[in-house]
Amino acid sequence: MENKEDTALSGGSSVIRPLLSMICKWGAVMTAVCFAVTLLWGFKFSQLLGFGIGYAFMCGQYHYFGRCCEIAVTLDREAAVRKMRTCYALRMSALVLISCAAAYTGIANFTGVLIPQLFPRMILTADHFIGRKG
Repeated sequence: MENKEDTALSGGSSVIRPLLSMICKWGAVMTAVCFAVTLLWGFKFSQLLGFGIGYAFMCGQYHYFGRCCEIAVTLDREAAVRKMRTCYALRMSALVLISCAAAYTGIANFTGVLIPQLFPRMILTADHFIGRKG
């Protein structure tokens, strides 16, 4: 059952958009740095493709996660728990499928797909310790 109260979250603007844009911006920097480090062992197109897919998936899954969180706060407890569990299951299933496809086909580097998935936690931890205001 949905809560029909008009909140800031149900309005047109996203409360978490600045956080998601920060994650994507710094994630791009960190992905580029990690790819540059792999160039020490020589250029391979599969590495470039792997890091590109990993970065795109990281940004996509966190935007989906953000939308699920915004929707979940407008729901009652049981529906919100179900929404968040479904969100988690879909994100992890997609990551497993993409990773397995990369490992099985060899077209994209498996490690390049997985490394960008670690960046959001690092970015949020650094942001916490830096003490960003706002």
